[in-house]
Amino acid sequence: MTLLGFLMRATVLGVAATVFLDLWNLTRAAVFDIALTRYEFIGRWLMYMLDGRFVHESIRAAEPRAGELIAGWTGHYAIGVLFAMMLLAGWGHKWLRQPRLFPVMLVAMVTCAIPFFIMQPAMGSGVLASLTPDPAAARMKVIVSHLVFGVGLYFAGWLWRLLARAK
Repeated sequence: MTLLGFLMRATVLGVAATVFLDLWNLTRAAVFDIALTRYEFIGRWLMYMLDGRFVHESIRAAEPRAGELIAGWTGHYAIGVLFAMMLLAGWGHKWLRQPRLFPVMLVAMVTCAIPFFIMQPAMGSGVLASLTPDPAAARMKVIVSHLVFGVGLYFAGWLWRLLARAK
């Protein structure tokens, strides 16, 4: 697989899996009246990085930035593509020819470390969301979201396989 082919496949898979996750979140919010993720805070955190500030006592209390919502959504999809890159770096063409659930679930669980040990502490929520009002609920949201993303990657892999065979 060429570098361009790798990037194209990772982008398609990552975007598709992220769309799947977003549809899950919209459905969950509508059915169970659960608040959606506030991507403007992720965008704010990312935009502060451009100024060299990586850690906040509370990202919610930090001065808002113009364009932070767009930056948050862009970051959300870029992270999905990076996670798809991890899958393809580990399993590549073999996985695309025969998508298996184990690799995507492994990637999903391993990538939980990013919010637990990098994003949440840097945005003022503590390691493993320990400083949030309900740490167990915050942890479960991360785990479920990453597993749903993994299922989205799995479906995207099967769709890729079906479309590749149809050519």
